[in-house]
This record gives sequence, C-alpha cells and structure tokens, in this order.
Amino acid sequence: MKGTRFRPILRECLGRLNREIRIAFTPVPTGKTWVFLVGCYNSGTTLLAELLGQHPSISALPTEGHFITDQFVKDYDIGLPRMWVDREDIFRLTEDDKGPDPVRIKKEWCMRLDLARPVLLEKSPSNTAKMRWLQRHFENAHFIGIVRNGYAVAEGISRKAEPHHLAEGWPIEKSAWQWRRSNELMQQDAVHLKKFILISYEDLVSDTKGTLRRITEFVGVPGFDDFELSRSWRIHEREEKVRDMNGESIQRLSRDQIEQINQVAGDMLDAFGYERM
Repeated sequence: MKGTRFRPILRECLGRLNREIRIAFTPVPTGKTWVFLVGCYNSGTTLLAELLGQHPSISALPTEGHFITDQFVKDYDIGLPRMWVDREDIFRLTEDDKGPDPVRIKKEWCMRLDLARPVLLEKSPSNTAKMRWLQRHFENAHFIGIVRNGYAVAEGISRKAEPHHLAEGWPIEKSAWQWRRSNELMQQDAVHLKKFILISYEDLVSDTKGTLRRITEFVGVPGFDDFELSRSWRIHEREEKVRDMNGESIQRLSRDQIEQINQVAGDMLDAFGYERM
C-alpha cells in the first residue's frame, strides 16, 4: 500500500517474535562455571577471549555479551564508544542494584553458547563496572581481569573509537581517564569477589602458555593439551599472531599526549609498575 511501511514493519515484528520464542525455549543452564573477562578497552580482552575459546571445556560468546542482550546499555548506542566512564552512573551495578533481568540475559547469551561445555565465557569491557552484580546473579562466577600499559591503551582508545559528536575522536586525556577509572573500579570491586585473578597483557604476549596455564588452573579445567603459538588469530578484523603491540601504539603518541597521560593516570601507571615516559 502506498505511503505505508507495512512489509518492513511486519518483517521486524516477526523477527522480534521469533527471537522471543527462541528465548522462551532456551534453557537456563545449571551446574556451569561462568567466566567474565573484564578490563579496560584495548587491553587485550578480545585476544584473551579468542585464546580461551579454543579450549575444549570453554564455550565463549562470539562477541561482547552486552551487544547480544537488551538488558544492558551499550556504549555505542548512547554515543560513548569505548568511553563508558562518561556515564558511569548508568553502567555501574553492584549486588544491591535491580533492573536488568538476569534470567533473560542468561537465555540471550545461551542461545550463542555451547551448553555441552562446562565453562561459559563472556567478555565485555563495560562489565568491569558490573562485576559485583554479575557475581550475585551468575552461578560459580569467576572473573579474569586484564591490565595493559596505560600509554598503549589510551592511544588505542583515541585511535579506534569514533564518537559521532567529536570529529577528531576522543582526546587523549579522556582515553587516559577511561583506563585509570576502569582499573580503579576493578581493584575496588575485586575485594568483594570470591573468584578473581588479575593478569597483564604483557605477560599474556610474552608467556602465553604460562599465562593460559594460570587461567585454566584458576577456572578449574585441564590445561591446553597443545596450544599453537605460531597460528594467527582474528582480532578486530585483523589476522595477527600473539605479539606485543605496545611499542607500535606508544610510538604514535606525541610528547604532549604523553604528558597528558601522565597528568591523568600517572599514579595508576606507578601502581601497576609501568615506567613513566
């Protein structure tokens, strides 16, 4: 009919109905170990999730969990790509908060997971602000925090994020604040968690097998039988081998940007043992 959008709206409605039917018939798993991989954007969460997803006992979501649930705010949807700290008030959740439906989240995620495996893995940098809430609502929750050199992280956030309201992207001082606040919150909330381990990006790329061994022991699964260090991994649309990319990122920084990072996050760099530039 002219002047109407009957067909596309019908397709959208049928698509939503089909999704709700699938959610209704998706079981909520029991007896599983939920593993949440957290840390600041650009800290190696994608690489680590890709590596752990190769373990025969671990089923990892194919993308960040907040993208495939309607229960969590998405940073991109509100114009804050890679910058959730600008609205920490709407991303932050503790065990006392109500709002998201944990049963629906589990069903939405489980539609993308292999429930035959005992360990279910999710990674979303913004979930660094939700660890305490996740612990309350997810069975046997384990948290793996990852930290990376703040200079490299800040550079990567400013280079990769594309806020539509800022033509030149995030200024480096905001990216440094995102790194600092993410790690502050992770440290503060870790003391409330029953199962938490912290690793570094630098250890992951320099001693991949040893770091993965620490993680599998922490999660309670056998180690990797034969991990292939020589293969490439698909990380953010690029095929890369496991290697330290800090130097490439840091070389892109100007002296002025380095000084701004020091002003915003210098004490956090010191706390994690990263040498100031």
